[in-house]
Amino acid sequence: MQIKDIAQALAARIEGDGGLEIDRLVHPDGAEHASDLALAVSGNAVAALARSKAQAAVVAANNRVPAGSFKALITVDDPRMALARVTALFDPGPVHEAGVHPTAIVAPDATLAADVSIGAYVVVGPRSRIGPGSVILSHGTVGADAVIGAQCLLHAGVRIGDRVTVGDRVIIHANAVIGSDGFSFSPDLTSPTAFAPGVVVTRVHSLGTVAIDDDVEIGAATTIDRSTIETTRIGRGTKIDNHVHIGHNVVIGESCMICGMVGISGSVRIGDRVRLGGGVGVGDHVRIGDEVVVAAGSGVASNAPAGVFLSGYPALPHQRTLEHLQYLGRQKRLHGKVDEMRSRLEALEQLIRK
Repeated sequence: MQIKDIAQALAARIEGDGGLEIDRLVHPDGAEHASDLALAVSGNAVAALARSKAQAAVVAANNRVPAGSFKALITVDDPRMALARVTALFDPGPVHEAGVHPTAIVAPDATLAADVSIGAYVVVGPRSRIGPGSVILSHGTVGADAVIGAQCLLHAGVRIGDRVTVGDRVIIHANAVIGSDGFSFSPDLTSPTAFAPGVVVTRVHSLGTVAIDDDVEIGAATTIDRSTIETTRIGRGTKIDNHVHIGHNVVIGESCMICGMVGISGSVRIGDRVRLGGGVGVGDHVRIGDEVVVAAGSGVASNAPAGVFLSGYPALPHQRTLEHLQYLGRQKRLHGKVDEMRSRLEALEQLIRK
């Protein structure tokens, strides 16, 4: 790949030899060959350019690089978007072979597009459908009547349950489980009567399904429960990190970012473009409006209107959380003043008795 082609893909400016051949994208300190392209869009990486062996580099427009330092230099205005585009250029994806591996088990009535890739020991269930260009890596399972769209990538060990639908260009990372049963029982486990002697806890069966819309990405070891009788849904373009749990009957909107270790209880509704930081917990039946941001480690126990920034446990508007913390920090001084007042009052009482 020539450096001018990379610049064109990034819609970026280029100085120097546009015909320089590039084979690899590296940190400036990792450059070893003339064909290495040094990526320097962070402060530390820019500082490393001075000692790099690379002959070509990508830098942010606000970083100065001495003239003549490189044979070719690409300058980008939006470093984060450039990072997304340039890493996509150099990512070959996981190794896989076309067609169905001999060890895979595919139901006779399953429908596979001509150019799918089914890895070793994959099981594809009855009446399921897998769209063009989709790849299912080793040891995955696709349940009965499931639908996988076009250009999807399911990494090793992914479990797709019966009747689950997955849209186009969805990426699901290793060992994620989509379509497990919901955690639902009778009586309600939160009710005081659930612990009465002789009460039998009986499971509520999950007859519904899960629908994953187009361009969703789901992290490793994440679990998404099927609904009771309707559909648990993940909206278009939403990105979900590793080790996230999404309960039954949940509906998540479009273009949301759900960070690692988030737990979302059953029947939650989340709007579009919502951001949940790492370790956030969301209570059951909560409604979260569009463009809400929840800080890492917060616990959302009540409805959140659109556009608010929440933090704390329980989660409150961020400014209120800061005020609460400030008051807590003043308590030691306040207790000292109360103790001083008590001592003075006791001294006054002793004088009055005399």
